[in-house]
Amino acid sequence: MRRTLAAALAATLSAGLVLAVPGRAVLAQPNCNVPVPPPSCDGGGDPGPTESPVPEGSDKAPTGRIESHGYSDGAYRISGWARDVNGGPVTVSVWVDQAVFSGFRAERYHAGQAGNVGFDIVVPAPTAAGPHQVGLNLGNVPDGTLPEAPYSVILGILPWTNLPATPRDLALTTTAVGGGNDITAEFTDPSLTEDGFTITYDWLVRKVDREGRWVTTTEARTVHIGPSAGTGRVRHTVTGLPSATYVRFYVRTDEIGLQSPALTGGVGTPA
Repeated sequence: MRRTLAAALAATLSAGLVLAVPGRAVLAQPNCNVPVPPPSCDGGGDPGPTESPVPEGSDKAPTGRIESHGYSDGAYRISGWARDVNGGPVTVSVWVDQAVFSGFRAERYHAGQAGNVGFDIVVPAPTAAGPHQVGLNLGNVPDGTLPEAPYSVILGILPWTNLPATPRDLALTTTAVGGGNDITAEFTDPSLTEDGFTITYDWLVRKVDREGRWVTTTEARTVHIGPSAGTGRVRHTVTGLPSATYVRFYVRTDEIGLQSPALTGGVGTPA
């Protein structure tokens, strides 16, 4: 009988059960050194309380589209649409280089969006030659839930480059000198910050090619002149031009590695 009780006690302890001892309760230590250890030997335990996931807010950021944009004569124009599912109208701000223009609202009727969500904005823009940027931000319309969508959304960043200003008011004067002709080109300097000017001139010449045939070719010359103080008249004379010949001129402003569109004109030399 004693052997039977001892065997039962050993089996109980190996299973990790609680033995009731008169006057107190004792939690037996599990015996993990057996072919099939009890679950308490796997290193697990009470994982403790878990945090509930933060609920996702219903506030959504505004959306929109820039449909047309461009620079002209010291102004930049941007048009498109913007809307926010939480309400509206959406506020729009524009920045040009370091200047910020705010207070615009996307509230014009937009046929494509079938609602008053359109905008057509014109802001001052720099006229200086070189690269520039314009950007457009949309302000969020919060719906009161958390987390809120971003305070503002960048709808677009648009780079553009201003070319140097084109010279103005070209005047060409011919002078016969000995057996050749001179032409004086005079024009108005359009800029206070130019690096100089490039003058290209060309004319047609009839001559015999290598195969003995008469052909018409273009002769061209290019000269570079330095900057002029202020915005007054600039003069430059080219020499040694053939008689009875029509000469075409192209005058460009040079500034920060860029060239302006050409100011063009032409004149015939005396026979």
